[in-house]
Amino acid sequence: MAGKTGSKHDIINGYVSFVNFLGAFLGENCEVVLHDTNNKEKSVLAIANDHISGRRIGAPLTDLALKFVINKVYEKQDWVMGYTTQSRDGRVLHSATYFIKDGNGELVGMICMNMDTSDILAARDIMNRFISSAGFEKTQKKELFATSDPVAETDDSEPVEHFETFPHSMEDLTDSLISKVVEDTKILPERMTSDEKLAVVATLNDHGVFMLKGTIRVVAKHLAVSEATLYRYLQKINVK
Repeated sequence: MAGKTGSKHDIINGYVSFVNFLGAFLGENCEVVLHDTNNKEKSVLAIANDHISGRRIGAPLTDLALKFVINKVYEKQDWVMGYTTQSRDGRVLHSATYFIKDGNGELVGMICMNMDTSDILAARDIMNRFISSAGFEKTQKKELFATSDPVAETDDSEPVEHFETFPHSMEDLTDSLISKVVEDTKILPERMTSDEKLAVVATLNDHGVFMLKGTIRVVAKHLAVSEATLYRYLQKINVK
């Protein structure tokens, strides 16, 4: 389905019914989301089985989807699969992303699927306990359950784990990204030096935060600086 012709609006809207089809076929344990990457702040155009993440139409891109856009992953491959994410309430999700492109290979949108594997993992744990109590040899157990990850390893790549947030609004996404970066510094913003704040801004820029509208005000508030100061930080980064 990649390489469709027509306007970007027509191409992306042509997938709405496909999302509903996939959601119905895959069942209630699999969330299917259609993202419009040209409207990052309100990218969700359609969503099936939305109880998995609690998102609704009009929610923004996730932090991981934003990384795919920034790194232009879609230029090298048509999809990404075999990675696991984790919902806010701790459920392990088996996830995959399909890139929707126009006839020129430009990214138009994404279809993301998040399968709740809680039931599968619970069943595996029961089987593991049974095998252990039944006295199976370790080698037999290793053959039956070769990995503790719900995503099997492939010959050409290792399974990727990512704690993906599923924001309900642009502010929610921005707050989550900023909190992660600030938490990694292990320094309260009020105690940061100018250079430390500049480093945080550079990291946020690498994560694509400033591609989103209205983030200057939110970031300035989190870092306890004025918007003018934040703009100066961004100018220094761009100079580099």
